[in-house]
Amino acid sequence: MKNKNKLMRDMLIGMVGAAICMVACWLSGAYGKGNVRNGYIQSNWPKMSYMRFEISLIVSAVGIAMNYVGLQAYIKLFRYLKRKRGAYNRQMGTLFEIGAVSYTISYLFIQSGYIMMALVYKLLFGTNLMGADIISTTEGMFFYIAIPLFAYLIISLGGMSVAYMHFVWNGKMRVSKARLLFNPLVFFGLGELLKLTKLYYLVDFAAAAIPFGVLVMMAGGLSSIAKQPAPKTNE
Repeated sequence: MKNKNKLMRDMLIGMVGAAICMVACWLSGAYGKGNVRNGYIQSNWPKMSYMRFEISLIVSAVGIAMNYVGLQAYIKLFRYLKRKRGAYNRQMGTLFEIGAVSYTISYLFIQSGYIMMALVYKLLFGTNLMGADIISTTEGMFFYIAIPLFAYLIISLGGMSVAYMHFVWNGKMRVSKARLLFNPLVFFGLGELLKLTKLYYLVDFAAAAIPFGVLVMMAGGLSSIAKQPAPKTNE
């Protein structure tokens, strides 16, 4: 496999980027003890400092750029498997690329959307508006961007995860089939389940479920690249 060491390095960069994205999610979405969720509204938003949201956006921009380096390494891995491991499902390869690009775009979009909603609520909380008016105003603003936000989320998580599971299931990645479950879509679902619990630390951890799913998916990619044969002189 050509450029094997470079691809492994890029995958590691992507994993570090995913970890940074997790930090960004915790800064903006870990609400702490005593938070009460009312639809999309979080009762602890007024208690959170503006600095947390600002740092979250800055960290998100750095993390997702590094994360994309690793996703590009994944795309190159799948192209190599097309040539070296027999029949290749072009539709699945294209699906992964669409998902990877959509995730890179939508991560910042989604972060910005939720942070904007939190800041609007936080600002209105300090006015003379009634609680019901604050909630309706904040949620009404959010619904203007909800359709593209959730569309990007579905395309990115579904595209990357379904394609990844396809390649793992068909044995093309030289990793255990147990890794089938280590993808962003599965961890997103687990995160939603954790949010149903009454344990605030589990709910806070779930805020970073998606980038954590990307991180463990990339760990599978790193393992797969490491197991590919060394390049031949005529390769």
